[in-house]
Amino acid sequence: MSDPIRRRVRARALEALVGAARALPEPLLRAPLAAAAGAARFTPWEHRILANLELALGAETDERERRRIARGVRRHAARQLYEWTRLAAGQENRAWLSEVLVVDDSIAILEEAHAHGRGVVVATGHIGNWELVAVALRELGYDGVVVGRQRERDPSARFLVDLRRAWDVESVPQDTAARPLLRVLGGGGIVGLLADLEVRRIAGVFLPFFGVDALTMTAPAALARASSAPIVPVRCVAEVDGRYRLSVDPPLAFDASRDPREATIELTRRLNQVYERWIRATPEQWAWHQSRWRTRPGEREIVPHARHRAMRG
Repeated sequence: MSDPIRRRVRARALEALVGAARALPEPLLRAPLAAAAGAARFTPWEHRILANLELALGAETDERERRRIARGVRRHAARQLYEWTRLAAGQENRAWLSEVLVVDDSIAILEEAHAHGRGVVVATGHIGNWELVAVALRELGYDGVVVGRQRERDPSARFLVDLRRAWDVESVPQDTAARPLLRVLGGGGIVGLLADLEVRRIAGVFLPFFGVDALTMTAPAALARASSAPIVPVRCVAEVDGRYRLSVDPPLAFDASRDPREATIELTRRLNQVYERWIRATPEQWAWHQSRWRTRPGEREIVPHARHRAMRG
């Protein structure tokens, strides 16, 4: 199946799931998604999950444990897809949102950082249900934008953009120029980024991630440097009771007393360490199926999109 056809099929499938979420009881929608998660065990998806787990956690887990985590990753992905279909319905699902999401007391950290008026770079990752982060912060009254991947010729890529818009959250492409983002921060808004995966099209450096060099975007640190805004890590992960908990880590600040490039790299390294800690706490809820370590040092020159070079570290 060619890539354009695959994207159109995926877009139609997502539309069908959103329609089913409105019409069907929850168990009737969750059941086929759970079955699909089980079947994914026999696909390249599973092979990549296991390979990444061995690369990152091989020294501290055995094969049985890695297969247990992989099974949890597939099940969580099915749950997440179901939840996205509910979020896609927008604000009519506020009651459902209040049932599945708890915002803990650490939100005071974000409130304090935001009160300084410099804006906040919110860094989250592909862990738990990251789309709930943007929705929850918007419902709490925070304004801003989410930076995310968008493909012009991929109708399925519109799904998450439309999902966010249904909650009054605007998205901007990853290769957008730095200036509009700096305007948001300068106005006291929030710029949200997912910075835990490899993105070749924007500026990055190779830094250790679970002890293995990985191409890591420097955009959060570069924005913090240019705006004097702090980076505030925020995650939203499922707990034992089944609900998601949104929690906030202490801010990471750019050290203006150091060489700018060295300070950018060091701040990016610290953010990587936050992601590692999150993933170790809930490994089943991270996107191990992604090609996190695909690009190796020296394989190719990393050339960011021209419009994004202003955010180089």
